[in-house]
Amino acid sequence: MKKFNNILSTEFEFLLIKPSDAAPEWHQQLELIFVLQGTGWLHCGEGAKSYAIREGDIFAVNSFQMRSIALDQGALALSLLISPAFITSICPELKRPVVNCKSFLFSEDRQQPFDLLRRDFAHAFRAQYKNESQLSIHLRGKLVGLLDHLFQHFLICEPASHEQNSAKEHLRAATDYIHQHYQGNITLADLAKHTFLSSSYISRIFQKYLGVPFKAYLSQVRLIHATVLLASEATITEIAYNSGFSSAHAFIEAFKQYHGMTPGQYRRNIKEPKIENTARPTETEDGFSTAFSSLMRYADVACEESVYEPVDTTEITVNTNETIKPLHHNWKRLINAGYGKDLLNGSVQKQIAHLQREIGFQYIRCKGILDDDMMLLTTDADGKLSYNFVYLDAVVDFILSTGALPMLEFSYMPSILAQNKSSVFRWPSVISAPTDIEQWGELIKAIVKHLVQRYGQKSLRSWLFSPWCAPEYSGLGLFTQEEYTRIYLTSYRAIKSVCSELIICGPGNSIDSLAANRWFLDMCKSELCIPDILSFRAFTSIVPGTEKGSLRLNKTNDALDLAVSGDEQYLASAMKAIQGVTKEYGLDLPMMLEEWSNNIWQRDLCNDTSYKSAYIFKSILENYDSYHAMGYFSASDQLDEIAPAAELFHGGFGLFTRNGLPKSAYRAMQLLSRIGDDLVASDKGYFITKKGSEIQIFLYNYTHYDMLYRYRHTTHLTKTERYKVFNEKRPQSFHIRLDGLEEGKYTLRRYSIGPHGGSTFDAWIRMGAPEQLSHEEEDLLAHQSHPLYCRESAQSDGNITLHAHLQPHEVQLITITH
Repeated sequence: MKKFNNILSTEFEFLLIKPSDAAPEWHQQLELIFVLQGTGWLHCGEGAKSYAIREGDIFAVNSFQMRSIALDQGALALSLLISPAFITSICPELKRPVVNCKSFLFSEDRQQPFDLLRRDFAHAFRAQYKNESQLSIHLRGKLVGLLDHLFQHFLICEPASHEQNSAKEHLRAATDYIHQHYQGNITLADLAKHTFLSSSYISRIFQKYLGVPFKAYLSQVRLIHATVLLASEATITEIAYNSGFSSAHAFIEAFKQYHGMTPGQYRRNIKEPKIENTARPTETEDGFSTAFSSLMRYADVACEESVYEPVDTTEITVNTNETIKPLHHNWKRLINAGYGKDLLNGSVQKQIAHLQREIGFQYIRCKGILDDDMMLLTTDADGKLSYNFVYLDAVVDFILSTGALPMLEFSYMPSILAQNKSSVFRWPSVISAPTDIEQWGELIKAIVKHLVQRYGQKSLRSWLFSPWCAPEYSGLGLFTQEEYTRIYLTSYRAIKSVCSELIICGPGNSIDSLAANRWFLDMCKSELCIPDILSFRAFTSIVPGTEKGSLRLNKTNDALDLAVSGDEQYLASAMKAIQGVTKEYGLDLPMMLEEWSNNIWQRDLCNDTSYKSAYIFKSILENYDSYHAMGYFSASDQLDEIAPAAELFHGGFGLFTRNGLPKSAYRAMQLLSRIGDDLVASDKGYFITKKGSEIQIFLYNYTHYDMLYRYRHTTHLTKTERYKVFNEKRPQSFHIRLDGLEEGKYTLRRYSIGPHGGSTFDAWIRMGAPEQLSHEEEDLLAHQSHPLYCRESAQSDGNITLHAHLQPHEVQLITITH
C-alpha cells in the first residue's frame, strides 16, 4: 500500500491500494475510497456484507469498521484516511460520525451526491499531490468541503459514549487475535482466555457492534484470506485448509453464501484477461499517472448542489431459507364498524362487505347497541318497559352475513334508564349510571338470552362481549367509580349467568392510562370479575403538559382535549407499559386493541392523505402479532360523533369516504393482507415474509407530525395542502439481497402507495379538487385509488439483489415468485 507524502499526515493521508494489499484493515480513521481502475470486491465486517466494485465507485468505511478490498489483477483504488481529531476540530459536535455512503448501490440517475464527493475527492488529492499552496489551510479547506458534503448527504448517527468506545477497544483486541490465528481452531473460550474477557461479553459485543456472531465473523476473516489465495495456483482443498476451514466442502459452502458464487467461478473471473487493466500506466500532461484519470476527470466538473436530495439508505441481506417465526395475522382479527345504527345504513354495509371480501376480518365490533336510536328498550302507554330486538337482530344478521363474528359492546345507556342525559359526544349517546341497577341487569340478561335463543349457545361462545363503556369516562364526571363498579359487575354477572363460557372483554381504557387500568384490575380482582380478554384503546394521544417541551393545546369543539404523542413507537411503548402492570397482578391474559388510530381528532385532514397508509404499515408491521387483536377505528367515514361534514375529504377516521371511495389507508390494509405465513426478516422500515414459493417485501417511509400540528396549531394546513405539518424526512433507499434462492428466472411485482399514486385524495387534488363530484369523476377516482404497479424480471444465481426508493409517506409491497 503506497503512501503519498502529506504535510498533515496525522490528520489525513492518501493511500494507494493494489491487489496485493488485500489483508483486512481496521482503522481508527474515517476512510473514503475511490476505485481508480479495474474491478474487485469490498468486504465489510458488519453483517457479512460483500459487494462487487468497479472503476468510478466511491464509498466510505467508518471508524473501527473492519474492511477488506480484494482487487482483481491490474486494479487500483485510492484511499483517503481522515482522523477523528481533525473531524472534531472542524465539527466539535461530531465525535465519531457514522455514514452510509456506497455509490454502487445506486443507479446512474441517482449518482449526483456521489459525483459531488468524487469532485471534492479529486480537488483534495490534486491540492495535496501538486502542492497547490504552501499554506495548510488550503488543503484543510478542500477536506472540510468534502466532509461537509459527506455528512450532509450520508450521515446516519454519531455514537460517542464512553461505554461504546470501551467496548470497541475490547472488540479490536478480540478481532486482532482472530486475524493473527484464523488458520487455527479458534473457539470463543480461546478468545476469552487470550483477551481476558468473558465469553458472554465477547459474544455480546460481536453481535452488537459487528452485527454478526463470533463464528460468523471468524468465517468472514477466513474467507477474506481465502479470496486472496484464489489468485494463486493452490488447489481449493489447499486454500480451504490454509485459511482455517475444516474441509473443502465447508469452504465452498461459506464462499457461495458470502460471494454468491463458487470459489471456482470466482477464480475463473479473476483470471480472465481484462483489456482495460493490462495497459501500463503513463504520465499525463499535468503529472498524474493515467491510473488517476478516472478520478481527475471530476476535478473540473460543475456540480449543482441544489438539485441533490439527501437519502437515507438501508441495506438488508436475508437468507430466504431461514425464518424467524410463524405469523398469525392478529391485526385481521377485528375491525370497528361504529355504532349499531351505522350498520343499518346501506352504504356502510356495502363498504364493510367490500372490506370483508378483500381482507376478511374475524370480528366486526359494534358499540352503541343500547342507544335510543336502536329502539331496544321502550315503554308502552302504561309506562311499562318492553324489549324490541328488531334492529339488534338486523345488525347481527348483517355481521354474520359478511363471514365475520360480532363483538358487541353493551353501550351506552337507554335514556329511559339514565340518571341524566349527559353525553361526551355530539352523537346522541347517553353516558350515565342507571336509575335502577336491577333493571339494567335484567336488560343485559334479556339481550343475551334472546341472542342465545336466536343464534344458539354454541355460536355465541365464539362471539365477544363488552359489559359497558370504558371506566375512564368517570373522569369526565358522567358517573363515579363506585357506579361503574356496580354497572360492570352487574353486566358481567348477567352475561355469565346465561352462559359462563361467553367471552368478556374489558375495560376499553386508553392503554397508557396506567392509573385507570390499575384501578380496573383492582376492582376485578376484589369482585372476581376479571375479563377473559383485556381490551384497550390507543389513539396516540397524550394529556397536554405531560410531554417535555410541549406547547399549549389549541382546543377545538371537534375533539377531546388531547395532543398527539411525539413517541413514534407509541403502540409498542404502551404494550410494554401495560404488560408491566398485568405482571404486577399476576395476569397472563390476551391483550387487544379494541380501537386504535393515529389520533383522537374527528377532523384530522391528514387522515385522507397517503400519510395514513404509511401510518397503517408502520403500526401493524412494527407490532405484528404483539396484540391479540388490533381493531382499527373505523371502517367508514360515515361514522360521525360530531356534526357531519359537507366536504368529501373531511379528515374522517374511515377506510372509505362517505360515498365509498377507498382511501389510502384501505389500500394499505389491502396490501398488508398479502403478508406471508412466515417471517423472514424485519426491522425499522421493512418486513419480509414468505408463503409457499412467494416472498413478500413490505417497505415504508413513515413521517410523524411536527410539534406544532401535534398540538393542533394548523398554520400550514388547508383543504388541498396537507403535507406541510410533518417533520422533515428524507427519502429512503432500500438495497435488499435475497440469498438461498433457486437458480432461474423470477418475477418481481411492485405495488406502491404515496402522494404519486394509490391515494384517492392526491388523485382528487390532481383532478383540480372539485367540490362536487360527477359520477364519471367518482369512477375515475376509484380507479386511481389503486396502488401504482409495475412488473419486472430478475435472474437468480442463488441470490437476487433489488432496490427500492421511497419518498416520505410512501409504502411498497414487492412480491418475488419463481
